[in-house]
Amino acid sequence: MALASVLIIFLFVEQEHSYNDFHENADRIFRLNYTMTLKDGTKGSDDLIKPDLAKDLEDKVPQIEHCTPYREGYMAQLDLKDKNLKVKLGIANQEFFDMFSFKLLKGNRNDLLVDPTNIVITKSLAQKITGTDSPDYDKLIGQSLEFTFIKNVSFTIKGILADVPRNSTLDFEAIIPFEHENAFWQSNNGLGNSILFYELKNGVVPEQANNLVYAEVKEFYQKDIEKAQKNNLLSSSSKCFQPYALPLKSLYLDNTIDGVAYQLTGNRTQLKILTIVALLILFIAFSNYIILTIGQFFKKAGEVSIRKSMGGKNIDIFKMFLSENLITILISFIAGGILGDMLIPVFNNISQSQIYFNLINIPSLVAFSALSIILLTTLTSLIPIFIFRKVKPTLLSTKKLFAGKKASASQVFVGLQYALTIVLIIATISISKQTNYLKNKSLGFSDKNIISLDVRYLSQSGATVLRDMLKNQAGVTNTSLTNRDFFDGYSTRSFEVSSSEVLNTYIFKADNYFIPTLNLKLLEGRNFSESNVDSTDKSIVVNEEFVKKMKIDGSPIGSIVSSGKNRFEIIGVVNNYQFLTSREKIEPMILYSNTNIGNGYSSILVKYNPENLSNVISAIKKGWKEMNTKENLNYTFWDKELENRYKVEERLSKTILYASIISIIILSLGLFGLTVLISAQRTNEIGIRKVNGAQIGQVIMMLNGNYLKWVFFAFLVACPLGWYLMNKWLENFAYKTSLSWWIFALAGVLALGIALITVSWQSWRAATRNPVEALRYE
Repeated sequence: MALASVLIIFLFVEQEHSYNDFHENADRIFRLNYTMTLKDGTKGSDDLIKPDLAKDLEDKVPQIEHCTPYREGYMAQLDLKDKNLKVKLGIANQEFFDMFSFKLLKGNRNDLLVDPTNIVITKSLAQKITGTDSPDYDKLIGQSLEFTFIKNVSFTIKGILADVPRNSTLDFEAIIPFEHENAFWQSNNGLGNSILFYELKNGVVPEQANNLVYAEVKEFYQKDIEKAQKNNLLSSSSKCFQPYALPLKSLYLDNTIDGVAYQLTGNRTQLKILTIVALLILFIAFSNYIILTIGQFFKKAGEVSIRKSMGGKNIDIFKMFLSENLITILISFIAGGILGDMLIPVFNNISQSQIYFNLINIPSLVAFSALSIILLTTLTSLIPIFIFRKVKPTLLSTKKLFAGKKASASQVFVGLQYALTIVLIIATISISKQTNYLKNKSLGFSDKNIISLDVRYLSQSGATVLRDMLKNQAGVTNTSLTNRDFFDGYSTRSFEVSSSEVLNTYIFKADNYFIPTLNLKLLEGRNFSESNVDSTDKSIVVNEEFVKKMKIDGSPIGSIVSSGKNRFEIIGVVNNYQFLTSREKIEPMILYSNTNIGNGYSSILVKYNPENLSNVISAIKKGWKEMNTKENLNYTFWDKELENRYKVEERLSKTILYASIISIIILSLGLFGLTVLISAQRTNEIGIRKVNGAQIGQVIMMLNGNYLKWVFFAFLVACPLGWYLMNKWLENFAYKTSLSWWIFALAGVLALGIALITVSWQSWRAATRNPVEALRYE
């Protein structure tokens, strides 16, 4: 069981570290990032750039082989004659396929995106289009495809790729040329709206080439940086803008950009925790085996005595134990591999991953297993040599010789095992407590019974008509338009606190129904009104944190705040509400209604009565149909989206829980076996004590006493270690639960209970045995 658990965790960690390594030149490919230092000294990282920078770098940095802008994350609707399909769409240029090694099933890799009307699709999309599992690629090449949001453009299929591997940070079902970037919704931080990949030429030293790239990027953005400094947005330091390159293989686990990452990312902290858990389980299992092996060695003292009396050397004894241990350990590893393979689907369900067991594709697993077998076999075979090396053959048969040695070694191992198990129990309870705290923490707004409709491809007037139509439906209590629904990213602007300080602020476009729909508390001033939700109004509603950080004296109502050339009037203040996840502290935020700022409305929020949910859904579908759009209806429930925010913590909590259960089972089995051996070792002692009048309870206490002493010792060691580790983990959260005393008390009680249950039965059997049976041959 232990080996099966460690195998599964090893496969998961190995897979998480394998992202993007299938690309042939992955070691030479980088993504361009940069850090910016704001006027107030705040630093942030981003990866959005202007697409023109790709051509500039390719022309001016000779060490670059290929360079391409890239964007993804768009669910585009494919307009077919008999059906509509939602497609994960990416945009790039021809250099994308020169750089990345996605497997091409059909087509010429050299001209996949040379024409603005070309499109490359994946095998799974080809299957959806044709409605068959085995599409005819020859017939598909040259066929035309149209998307509903790109007007008057018919794309020609130029290539078909194998499906994107699971261990890829890039995720798409189709790629179209970058010329169509303006058809997409834009995420723009002022320095660009795309990400950039570049590949260095073979033999180039990355550090030297990247320094040239950084210099060229700074020159490219020089005017933008000077303008931002002039407007008091960036620090006046020459280091306020610092480009840096992130290796392709590091993107998944070392994505250092702030905010929303539009590419798949992992969690290095989680992997470190899982690795530690695997090592703990492995240590408990290995020490169990060593403890029980020591007990078995002492049973063979007579055989060793005979061998040594007949001139046997230590190396001969070592070979005897080595062969026996090797067979046992090999069988254990084979059984662990089979059990692990059977349990992989269970782990995949818990972790929502897709690991698989394939020794051929994972040479590191073979190496790990081989090393473990060699170390464990060697260690357990050397122990008897170490014990017996200076003992005279005539003394090996005396039982009293080894009592103290065996007890001390076994008890130390048991103490360490229990300390590690208690730490796992503390971690299980603490992580579960923190996860529940995040999920149940008050958000400052009403998140229940809200549906979010995606209307980004409707006109603004169409979205308004649909909002008003739904507002009057039975079961709908309110509706609102916004450009962000808290789950698909956010926008920020810098506001001037003083001539030398700016405040980075989250901004949301919202209509006058937003505040009542979310039940936000209007603490001061007023809400937007119908008359001032237009394209010229500069009124804003801010949260408490904005007022605090802007250092506004007195009432903020009527105050004028500046962002660049724009001046805004504060008309209202709402309570601080958690528009980011509860991992992060509440930041300054404003609501605005000016339709000329930023993108248009992207979502309609529908607040509904849960008793009329079916009627509300029917009304939404009917209203969408009346919009006469080719786009499919797409909506989500807010409560489910909020739950998804904490999947990482939930998966980690479940994984640690199962790991704790496994370690407890392994520990109990080992402790039970050790109790059997020691009870047998002390059979004569127990018999003598009983003959001299010892009661059953006294014998049980005698046998259990040593174990309980080491459990207490383990508790004293585990508590500070568990507190330190969990306290470090909780530092990742702005809002966190407390490490209450009862967590450690409960962990100690559970450990004590497990120990008593494990050893008491065997102790009772030994205590109730007839002493005559133990002493008849003495």
